[in-house]
Amino acid sequence: MTSPAKFRKEKEIIAEYETQVKEIRAQLVEQLKCLDQQCELRVQLLQDLQDFFRKKAEIEMDYSRNLEKLAERFLAKTRSTKDHQFKKEQTVLSPVTCWNLLLSQVKRESRDHATLSDLYLNNIIPRFAQVSEDSGRLFKKSKEVGLQLQEDMMKVLNELYTVMKTYHMYNTDSMNAESKLKDAEKQEEKQMSRSVRQEDRQSSTPHHLTTSQDRGEAWP
Repeated sequence: MTSPAKFRKEKEIIAEYETQVKEIRAQLVEQLKCLDQQCELRVQLLQDLQDFFRKKAEIEMDYSRNLEKLAERFLAKTRSTKDHQFKKEQTVLSPVTCWNLLLSQVKRESRDHATLSDLYLNNIIPRFAQVSEDSGRLFKKSKEVGLQLQEDMMKVLNELYTVMKTYHMYNTDSMNAESKLKDAEKQEEKQMSRSVRQEDRQSSTPHHLTTSQDRGEAWP
């Protein structure tokens, strides 16, 4: 590979490296954005769950109170009756027994819904709040670790880029020096060739004159 071609190739490598570093930096920024979005979605979901169960707890409590009122109203009516015959008919399968069982079931159902409302308010909702808080801390820690890793990675990439540029600069200087050395050698070769030719001409001219003189003295 010729020096100019090698020089162009190295410039292309550095340019491609710069492009790749920019792409990596953009991807790292996008990763942090995705992490933030995931955190926001997770927190929002947990907040919605808390609101849902808080509302459900209110509904369960209202339902429990309404059932309690319903049962108490008819139980009070039953207690106030003066029909002793009606009370005497409270056998196992009598309508009165079934009626009392129904009202008792309504009261138990009222207590069950009140308990369910209490579980929502005092167990499930606080648990969601704790999960939301833990998730926020985890996302924050993950972002800090991600930022530190990204900084370390970009530091290494920047150091590598500096080394590549320094190598390219020294390599360019080396190729320029090599080119100048070759030009100097060529000039030196040309100078030596001219000197040799000049010496040959100078050495051949006296010999020619001497030969001519020798020939002149030989004739009478």
